Amino acid sequence: MKLLFIGDIVGQVGLEYLEKHLPNLKNQYNPDFIVANGENLAENDFGAGLTKQAAERLHHLGVQAITGGNHSWDGSEGSTVHDLEYVLRPLNRGKNWAGRGGLILEQNNLKLGVINIVGRSAIPDVDTPFLAIENQLEAWQDKNLDGILIDFHGESVFEKISIAYAFTGKISALLGTHTHVPTLDTRILEGGVAYVSDVGMTGPSGGAQGYDPASFVQRFCTQGYVKQPMKLATGAVELGAVLVEIVGSRATGIQRINPEHP
Repeated sequence: MKLLFIGDIVGQVGLEYLEKHLPNLKNQYNPDFIVANGENLAENDFGAGLTKQAAERLHHLGVQAITGGNHSWDGSEGSTVHDLEYVLRPLNRGKNWAGRGGLILEQNNLKLGVINIVGRSAIPDVDTPFLAIENQLEAWQDKNLDGILIDFHGESVFEKISIAYAFTGKISALLGTHTHVPTLDTRILEGGVAYVSDVGMTGPSGGAQGYDPASFVQRFCTQGYVKQPMKLATGAVELGAVLVEIVGSRATGIQRINPEHP
């Protein structure tokens, strides 16, 4: 099994980049499954969220599951977008929030379980990630899955790597999202778990995590906070993505996909 995972897609420019380049990536790597984090696709004053139109465009490209994070419920469609069966939100946010945190994808006679988790470094009051994952794996124990992917959305490397080690032998990959900064630690852990602390973003470079830095400067560097509308950065789009190879539910390889800027 080959799994292509795309990190946080930022704004319309990130989506347009994928509409132009994802078909070529599919031809080059021939993935069985494509999963992408889409919680930053919407462009609004807050700067994040997901709309049905953006989700449908991404799904039309061949992305079978769209994961989220702390921005899953932002924007005007933060609740209704979760009516789409292929849109996930963090499993451990609780049942009172719109959406679902796990699904099973089927293609090419293969079945992949996808779990979306948010760390307490991103949302402090969420349920324990470990217990949420444990319960979901127990619910799937008779599904005969060929692989299990966790998108772990959070800032803490210790939080992500600890959960990855806790489930060695039970999952196939734990791929980090949220910081938008690609890390160098792609590796296979004991028990065949593909791991990376952060896949990075698919969005405009040259700013702060895909955004114009002005609002962040205002927030962190002045005493009087005045909210400014979020604007995207204006640099060339960078692609944050990894390809994971899985055999018999165990990962055998993980590599970054880093094409040159268009």
